[in-house]
Amino acid sequence: MKQSVVRGVGIMMAATIVSRLLGYVRDYLIGSTFGTTGHTDAFWAAFGVPDLLYYLLAGGALGAAFIPVLTDYLTQGDDAEAWRVADTIATVILIASALGVAVIEIFAPSLVFVVVPGLRLKPQIYGECVFFVRIMAPMVFGTTLSALSSAILQSYRHFTAPAVAWLIYNIGIIFGAVVIVPHLHSADPRQRMVGLCVGVLIGAFLMVAAQLPALIRRGLRYRPRLDLGHPGVRLAAAMFIPIMAGLAVSQLSLLWFPYFFGSFFSGHQAGVITVIRYASRLIILPLGLFGVTISTAVFPALAERATLQQLDGVRSGCRDAIRAVSVMAIPSSIGLFVLAGPIIRLLWRGGEFGPAGVAASGFVLLFYAPGLMGLAAMQVVNRGFYAVKDRWTPPAIGVGYVALSVVLTLYLMRLPVGYGAIGLAASVAWLVGFGVSLPLLRRRLGGMGLRGLVASLARILLASLVMGVVVWYVSHRLGIVLRVPATEFRWIAPDMDAIRRADAAGLLPHISRFKTLVQVVLAMAAGAIAYVAALAALRAPELQVVRRAVVSRLRRR
Repeated sequence: MKQSVVRGVGIMMAATIVSRLLGYVRDYLIGSTFGTTGHTDAFWAAFGVPDLLYYLLAGGALGAAFIPVLTDYLTQGDDAEAWRVADTIATVILIASALGVAVIEIFAPSLVFVVVPGLRLKPQIYGECVFFVRIMAPMVFGTTLSALSSAILQSYRHFTAPAVAWLIYNIGIIFGAVVIVPHLHSADPRQRMVGLCVGVLIGAFLMVAAQLPALIRRGLRYRPRLDLGHPGVRLAAAMFIPIMAGLAVSQLSLLWFPYFFGSFFSGHQAGVITVIRYASRLIILPLGLFGVTISTAVFPALAERATLQQLDGVRSGCRDAIRAVSVMAIPSSIGLFVLAGPIIRLLWRGGEFGPAGVAASGFVLLFYAPGLMGLAAMQVVNRGFYAVKDRWTPPAIGVGYVALSVVLTLYLMRLPVGYGAIGLAASVAWLVGFGVSLPLLRRRLGGMGLRGLVASLARILLASLVMGVVVWYVSHRLGIVLRVPATEFRWIAPDMDAIRRADAAGLLPHISRFKTLVQVVLAMAAGAIAYVAALAALRAPELQVVRRAVVSRLRRR
């Protein structure tokens, strides 16, 4: 069982790295081509409407509800019954997706108002957003069916095809940016962005096609069914609704709130929605690489142990997964905070993505970065609840920390921090959510070695702080030598329009991309050495686990 989990983590982590690299290429192409304007705000906000429906219909909820049910049947060797349940759920998903797409097409103007009400201040941009929403709405079919396919394959402990699906999704959007957009031969950004929308549709449907061969090899013979009285279907449905609510609520602060609250700033400063998205992408990268990957790979094993009443295995599995996530997520969080400015400049600066976008995105990243450690660890904690079929605790916690995020955002956005309030409120909410959910999971499992886990997290945090100091010092000194700026720690939101005017007037210096690369790479290298040295000085067992794994792999080779 442990080998299958490790293999699953390895496959998904490798695929996630490639997928995030492709995602970077995708976002860089879009940013360098279209910049940070009202048009890009319209596109990203429009993308959020069908994406939000995907998270309601499927997202992580479908897997969290379906995998334990399917695992029960597969553990008993009853594959035929498992496929009967899968047929019914697939039919329900198809019907729900069709209804959802119809609702989007008909009520697109109202849905856009719900997602980005502030864009009403710019009727032209608002109209563009509605136009893009109607083009991209059918992507829901591809993304929801892909989520179902992934849940089935992960129940069989097959992780390769689900991981590859997301690579293909990004390739589809890149195809739209590289091939379709240039062939539209139009100076109108609205017309050219239609190519991006078509690329989104291509990528969404290719996600399903990529998983079909693996599904067929495991017995897929889809027959439309609506056996809603089947015990497995009823159990999956009973789990799905609260899990969907919990995961949907948890995604609000990462996916919807940036659009919703950012639209009120974007109505006055074009590009705010876009820069918030680009900052949040750097949170999604380590979140997907460590939090989602490890929690997704360990979840089938947790569900199987819970089915076999092996609660000790569930406890140790959750504890080890939280430690594994934290040993990477906590230093990533602090590293992103310290290097926010240079990283944004290195990754996104180019073409139409100019100094205004760099300054604003780096500012927002300062506030998003600290919350990463809480958000990543919560991915494991929530799946610990779902493994023992506790479907109500995560949504209850989610409602609480989302409400906290809303209250904080409404208060902070009136202050000089401006649009940075969205990231700051989200970080506080994520950290509070993790702090509340961990003791509740311990109580639900009847113990989890919480004292040892807290000591482990404290060691990792202390070593990460040492790393952060070293990274800041090296970045600052290199900035002086190479004449490139380090991160500017500030409380007042940059005025994007003022920066654009200064750039247009030639008042801003040119900053070498190569020198920024040297600054980031050397600072990160020094930080990595400091982090490992600090863990060694603290005699952290997490470091020994990593060392043994590396030595064992080298010996096998």
